[in-house]
Amino acid sequence: MKGKRIACIGTLDTKGEEIFFLKRLIEERGHHPFIIDIGILNPPFFSPDISREDVLKMVDIDIHSLIALQDEGKAIEWMTKGLIELVKKQYERGEIDGVIGIGGGQGSAICSFAMRQLPIGFPKLLVSTKVAQAGLRGYVGSKDIVIIPSVSDIAGLNRLTQKILANAASCIVGMVEYGVPVVEEKPLVIMSMLGTTTECGLMLKKFMEKDGYEVIVFHAIGVGGEAMEEFIHQGNVECVVELAVNEVGNELFGGLATAGPQRMEAAGELGIPQVITPGNADFINFLSFDTVPFHYQDRKIHRHNPQATTMRLNDKEMEILGKVIAEKLNKAKGKIKAIIPCKGFSAWDKEKGVFFDPQADRKFIQSLKYHLDKKVELKEVELHINSPNFAEILFNEFKILMKTESPRLSFGANKCPP
Repeated sequence: MKGKRIACIGTLDTKGEEIFFLKRLIEERGHHPFIIDIGILNPPFFSPDISREDVLKMVDIDIHSLIALQDEGKAIEWMTKGLIELVKKQYERGEIDGVIGIGGGQGSAICSFAMRQLPIGFPKLLVSTKVAQAGLRGYVGSKDIVIIPSVSDIAGLNRLTQKILANAASCIVGMVEYGVPVVEEKPLVIMSMLGTTTECGLMLKKFMEKDGYEVIVFHAIGVGGEAMEEFIHQGNVECVVELAVNEVGNELFGGLATAGPQRMEAAGELGIPQVITPGNADFINFLSFDTVPFHYQDRKIHRHNPQATTMRLNDKEMEILGKVIAEKLNKAKGKIKAIIPCKGFSAWDKEKGVFFDPQADRKFIQSLKYHLDKKVELKEVELHINSPNFAEILFNEFKILMKTESPRLSFGANKCPP
């Protein structure tokens, strides 16, 4: 097998011994490590393939001028920008087959920002001292970066760091060796979903796959929505189906599952057809109960598990959410079908459910209808979102939207009561 080129990134002034060890391990497997130095102050432990000066040249910065600033934050910022440009160019030119980085707090931040510019599926791995303390999201974002906590500090080679680095080397080598070509033959549908709309989502997915579509589902917990919006921009997507809009509510009302202010806008911007339903619109997400802000702790709260707490949105919040979603849909360039399940938006929002509140749901529906442009087709259905009949209605509307000639299904759509 022809050897692969693996970019190895780190600060060769502080992590040089470990990177040299990693380099040897990769070479022993018949591959070609490509060393990139992102150190700043002290001389490198050994000569890299791309020096720190070369990295900074990517953004027209002289390292001596940068050091003279005596500003650690600025140094990290410019080194990050330089590395991003370098790695992007290497990938675009086909010069690298995988990336591995080693870092403490600063090195991990620099490496991870560069890795996040690479597409999903491209091998990327980070050995870090910091992630176990700071959490994953700030380092992986919406990308598939493999993280190996270093456990001990990366401060020289010993029986523990050698084992960790050997595992890391084996991991990146395995990823670059085992690349499987993806055949993109089927038309692609992107779907958002959460556990409380899984019944509907899996049934709808089954219908679509049986009809010849490939369906990718994104878990709407913040990072899932971010990844979904990015993927829509990158992929050849035929249609987007929204069964989880809770990330929009999280952004509006301070929940922890926000996917940013542009959530639910990528498909509209690109003119991709959409099927929209207010799945999980009834709540926002937190982690453990102590992450719920004090001013919300007298609200209707559901502790789903020790690291998942949700809060029911009230009438006013649901009204605001309806307006904001309508504004997002109004900006869309493509066709949209908005299908509203009037008997509840999630597994918890049904009769005898912990978040059952028909009045609050009605506020959302009224607000959405009031602010929605006439160009957006809206249909109200007297069913719960997880009803099998509702999944069939969604599939039927999806087929109509995609302009196929499949016969209309037998389940009618009745208007919800005022």
